[in-house]
Amino acid sequence: MIGTVDVKSTPTYFYAQMTSSYSTVNTAVPFGSAKVNVGNAFTPSTGIFVAPTQGRYYFAYSGISGSTGALRVDLQLKAGTANWALVGEANSNGGFQTCALHSTLDLLKGDQVRLYLTSGTIYENTQYLYTNYVGWLMEDTDLTV
Repeated sequence: MIGTVDVKSTPTYFYAQMTSSYSTVNTAVPFGSAKVNVGNAFTPSTGIFVAPTQGRYYFAYSGISGSTGALRVDLQLKAGTANWALVGEANSNGGFQTCALHSTLDLLKGDQVRLYLTSGTIYENTQYLYTNYVGWLMEDTDLTV
């Protein structure tokens, strides 16, 4: 911000990994492990991120489909009291293929973001940890001076 001195936002970022395969379609994707969760805005057991402040956030997901069937994982946003809305999707045709998505979102305080399994199986192998999900606050746009 031009003209501001010593104004800092609260750091907010997470890095989560799956610890087992997941195949419950039409549900938010939970994560067994949050390796990093600075600001505690991400809840691994529900897979939901809640924006602690208004700002620009970055999210990325990468994973592998199961051995059979197509995989679709959606990135969804719930802004205020609105219903969940599609922001992006990752697709794979099955047969242990990789898929990924990236998104930069302008969020208001309290907006929610989740990964949602629409079809297929997200494959995980605890030895290699294929599935990763990250998010962070790039720019706080609600700084008061």
